[in-house]
Amino acid sequence: MSRPLRAEASSSSSASSGANAAASSSSASKSPRSQGLLIDGNLINHDTAAVTAISDFLRTSANEPISRPSSAASMRIRVDKPTSESISGRALYTHVPTGFEEDPLLHPSYDSEDFGSSSNGNRKSNANGRSAPSARRRSTHDSIAATFARRGGAPPYKRPTLYSRGRLLVSQATANVLSSFFLLLVIVWALSVRLLAAIPKFFAPTIKEQKEWDDPKRWNKEKLVKDVRYYAASCGFEIINETVETQDGYYLRMNRIIDPQTTHKKHSDGRGGFPVLIMHGLFQSSGSFVTSEERSLAFWLARQGGYQVFLGNNRGVFDMGHRTYSRSDPRFWDYNIRELAIYDLPAMIDYIRKDTGYDRIAYIGHSQGNGTMFISLSKGMVPELGKKLTSFAALAPAVYAGPLTSCFPFTTLGQLEWSRWKRFFGVLDFIPLMKISYDYTPAYPYALLGYQMFAFLFAWTDANWLLRRKAKMFRFTPQPVSSASIYWWAGKDGFATRGCVLDPSLDQWWDENFPPLSIFSGGMDFLVLTDPLIERIEQKEKNVQLLRFKRQDEAEHCDHFWAADAVEWCFQDILEDIEKTRERYPEELASAKKGEAVEGKSEAGNGKALVDV
Repeated sequence: MSRPLRAEASSSSSASSGANAAASSSSASKSPRSQGLLIDGNLINHDTAAVTAISDFLRTSANEPISRPSSAASMRIRVDKPTSESISGRALYTHVPTGFEEDPLLHPSYDSEDFGSSSNGNRKSNANGRSAPSARRRSTHDSIAATFARRGGAPPYKRPTLYSRGRLLVSQATANVLSSFFLLLVIVWALSVRLLAAIPKFFAPTIKEQKEWDDPKRWNKEKLVKDVRYYAASCGFEIINETVETQDGYYLRMNRIIDPQTTHKKHSDGRGGFPVLIMHGLFQSSGSFVTSEERSLAFWLARQGGYQVFLGNNRGVFDMGHRTYSRSDPRFWDYNIRELAIYDLPAMIDYIRKDTGYDRIAYIGHSQGNGTMFISLSKGMVPELGKKLTSFAALAPAVYAGPLTSCFPFTTLGQLEWSRWKRFFGVLDFIPLMKISYDYTPAYPYALLGYQMFAFLFAWTDANWLLRRKAKMFRFTPQPVSSASIYWWAGKDGFATRGCVLDPSLDQWWDENFPPLSIFSGGMDFLVLTDPLIERIEQKEKNVQLLRFKRQDEAEHCDHFWAADAVEWCFQDILEDIEKTRERYPEELASAKKGEAVEGKSEAGNGKALVDV
């Protein structure tokens, strides 16, 4: 299907310096995508930030060399009152990392042949020293084998013996010490950098206006617990914990949202509301979607849409186990995103379909939660899963890596092969000290340390949050993830190095089974890039129907569900897209049929009158 582009003027956010404004205008004029898109006849929304925010379309000249910051925290952003330095730094962060300007990974329209290859099959290098891909295209099977190789292609674990258990005990003890030291180093570094950045704010504090709908006194006595059911009950909802078993034997925690106002209502065929599955991102859990009171994504959709909302969790989250393996067995943790895509998602979706009686459901995923679905729907994986979905909403789509991955610690971790990686991080869960801290550290200190660490690593800020919610947000973050999975993301030849979850050299990723897609991105999200994905969809993925691409300029990586204004930013749009694509209820079909019959009689009557005259 063709997707015409239409350039439209887009208003800038609050002005900064004249030079910066001119630079922004000049940059925007070079890219039609910076102004407006018309996809499938629908104008794409580009919300204007209430504060100065430079879109990630703003990029300096590809020929102009730039120096990369040494870490994510070396460039701090003041969203409330940006200085010329922060504007300049933000432009740096939204620029494609040096050495990537001619990389086909960030420009899907390029063919690998454009870069050429030598007769002996060796790859040529571009001007920046980055090797260009070979002209020979890999098959889908070879691409999957290379992209999703577990632990860098290391052999599978064998059944443990007494000797192997002893070796595991020693190696894990060593890895726990080294990884704990690494974590503590990151925390100390993060606290130091954040403390220095906070000193100016101490003398010029920013006062946030209270939201009209917020009632802080109501939540003064709220407890900080690790049970999603407590937060549901405090808002007048109920959560039922259910268990789903995957084909490869993992038990997954599924949370079903019960709304006393809507759940009991049945349609004429005896079924409840339309089912919706929401999936979390890396290091997170279903708890991420229930800590914003009634404005939590899960509760809001259940009440406003009358949907049957289910919250999924990946394997290993909430201490869930396996049919055969114990959590201390390396085989339990021997997985990466491939297993999440071909086992976890299909198991949860089939469970919901069977339980609710609907053939298809709506899917919402954040970060890894949508990256997993993009992989699952790709050719050679489980593309037929798309037939079971009416819509797919991707919040902060994790398909292409953002410039943040070219900074510390990603650059350091990306040099480690599996043989070295496992010495530092072991073969079980990644940095067990995080789980120990999660279990035993009091809520407020843990939230403080957790926020500072993730803010440092991923350039988060709390600029768009209700600060009183921060402590309970981190009651469910971070959650255990396998060391092998993090190696796939950040180790040698991992996502951070390759820059894409799929193989960009393939002609097409998705087939005709792909469901209607909505994309929600943030202008202040430096962890992932959305523009290359939009380019790829426009130019190569002709089977993808893009319902909506909405960029919220001031939104960061987790703000599409944690921001105070998330309801206005994207919840309404998600609801609209689900309604547009979901199966019609029997009474709706009957009403439409009756309306057509009445209209037909009216037309017949008008025709008869005309004949009589």
